[in-house]
Amino acid sequence: MNTIQYPSVQNTLNQLHHEASRDMGNVMRGMAKAVFRKLQPSDLKHAYIAISPEQGQFVYDLLIKNNSKHIVEFGTSFGISALYLGAAAKKNGGKVITTEILPSKCEVAYRNFEKAGLNDVIELRLGDALETLKNVEDDIDFVLLDGWKDLYLPLLKMLEPKLKKGAIIYTDNANMASAQPFLDYVRNSNKYQSRYMHHHGAELSEFLG
Repeated sequence: MNTIQYPSVQNTLNQLHHEASRDMGNVMRGMAKAVFRKLQPSDLKHAYIAISPEQGQFVYDLLIKNNSKHIVEFGTSFGISALYLGAAAKKNGGKVITTEILPSKCEVAYRNFEKAGLNDVIELRLGDALETLKNVEDDIDFVLLDGWKDLYLPLLKMLEPKLKKGAIIYTDNANMASAQPFLDYVRNSNKYQSRYMHHHGAELSEFLG
């Protein structure tokens, strides 16, 4: 298994994962608002919505093994997953484009990228992902989806013409009901080979072209 070789990245990740592990209160307070109305991104503006260290290591290892260079992420939050992507991009000579709709989270994420020494390989775009990712260049070889679940399918369809054959799509929280249209699409289309990773709660899909 490949491990992150940049101490500044690993130290930043250790700190952020520690903070995220103690952040269940903010997550629960935000999620509780869904009892009264549809949940909104601003409800979770103070909450870490992050992949686990095990997920991060898996994704990093996958990126290194596949020599992925053109990496796109939906859902930056405070930047934990983007740091794994960025560390792999730096080693592979590639770049990450990630997007976040909340300005306050963008500010924190950008500081984390600077602290980790990865702001030169991670491009952070503020705004609605359906707008910020419209002009991404062709030959995407890795996509991480970890934002609003009902946007998973429209985002994939928007990016699909730009996917390189063999591109990998890692979709977090794929077990949530709002991700079902996305799952139906990747599992029933002859464009993808897709499987559910129970221990991650994520879907891993390969674009067959």
